[in-house]
Amino acid sequence: MRILLLADLHFRGTWFSWLDRQSADLSVIAGDLLDGFHVEGLLPQMISIKRWCDHFTGRLALSSGNHDGNLENGAMAAELWEIANSESRRSAHAMLQAENWMDELERPGIVTDRRSVLIGTPAGSAVVTTIPFFPASGGYQFIDELWETGAALRLANRVPWIVLHHEPPADTLVGGSSGDPSLLYKIRDFQPDFVASGHIHGQPYKGSFADKIGATWCFNPGHPSIEQATRAEAPNHIMLDLAARTATWHAAAHVGRESILKRVALDGSSPKETTAM
Repeated sequence: MRILLLADLHFRGTWFSWLDRQSADLSVIAGDLLDGFHVEGLLPQMISIKRWCDHFTGRLALSSGNHDGNLENGAMAAELWEIANSESRRSAHAMLQAENWMDELERPGIVTDRRSVLIGTPAGSAVVTTIPFFPASGGYQFIDELWETGAALRLANRVPWIVLHHEPPADTLVGGSSGDPSLLYKIRDFQPDFVASGHIHGQPYKGSFADKIGATWCFNPGHPSIEQATRAEAPNHIMLDLAARTATWHAAAHVGRESILKRVALDGSSPKETTAM
């Protein structure tokens, strides 16, 4: 089973088009599909993401980030519905009325925010837990329930468990000192197989794209500088190959034009990066 890990796409159309062409068994985006600073605002982006999800042919899991506004009972003011063109008003209305707009993206093969579920692919199955950036309904008790459900599903089905959490764990190579301390405690308590994050764009360049906490591998693909991002045809991403037991980081350099390709062996007791050939 091959799992493609991404985060922080920030509504770059070419990167979503690139993802359409990939052949992973499961793709996951750990937050920030949208760009909170986009001149058009969030609603047109939401409509475009809905359209993209409707046509995506692979299996996909999504969690929210701080840019995604996936808040309870409408991230958008209702009057923003007026800016949607007539062809998009049905989608816009449904998302504005939904408890969380990303719920409208879900369909068979797509798992959205605030879920712990078993997802099947032709190559195998995995438990996926998508932790929202904003707890909203149910508060932190709801977050606890997502973790508990994920752990129970892994035990019952004996398959890998991957958690999507936009902010990486603190005091790690993937999160640095700016990461989330509470996630670190959750990882120590529950020991999922994998945690995919993003948010702290530069940390993989100065720390690492991978770190291990107990039995849990944590990943952050990072995000190139704005100048590099506008030039990059593909987003930073990590290919997790469960058969080969490797994780390979494909990234744009922060400086210069050289791309970065690094790999860690998942069977190692600690992350040791090698330059992939």
